[in-house]
Amino acid sequence: TSWFCRFEDVPLLLAKANHILNIPLEAMEEPQVVRYQKGQEFSWHYDEVPASQLGNGGQRLATLLVYLNDLADEDCGGGTAFRDLFLADKKTPLVMQPKQGSALLFFPAFRDGSPDDRTLHRSEVMTCDSEKWIVQMWVHRDAYQAVLPAGNSNVAARSKMEDMINRLGYE
Repeated sequence: TSWFCRFEDVPLLLAKANHILNIPLEAMEEPQVVRYQKGQEFSWHYDEVPASQLGNGGQRLATLLVYLNDLADEDCGGGTAFRDLFLADKKTPLVMQPKQGSALLFFPAFRDGSPDDRTLHRSEVMTCDSEKWIVQMWVHRDAYQAVLPAGNSNVAARSKMEDMINRLGYE
């Protein structure tokens, strides 16, 4: 289950993404909150935009996933797994386990817009009664116009984001 967020409703996420990662507000796609329950998963996929759909913002250059909760135990599944990215031993696939407040940043395409096929990933099946909550946001190469929900605007959220930046003491 997922819900698209109005930019103006998530100024803390926007402020941190903008400040810590230097992500320009104009390039941010609608943040999306996702809930996974027991038995749910998201199968193998890429985050890049198909070439035929690059008209709005160009290619997705970055994916930001923020984990909003811990799982009941480590055997619950629910990790974000990469098929073609490995740990230092070059044998063990990279899997990010959900931990509240942690974030995963990866790059589904290179700066020139060509896809990075190594970023094929999935959300592993949830095997316990716990829920997994994340917020995800994609960053485009160029300015992106929000599509959902109707009337949503990244640029219109600028003042709320800047107010949050000031409240956090970012300069």
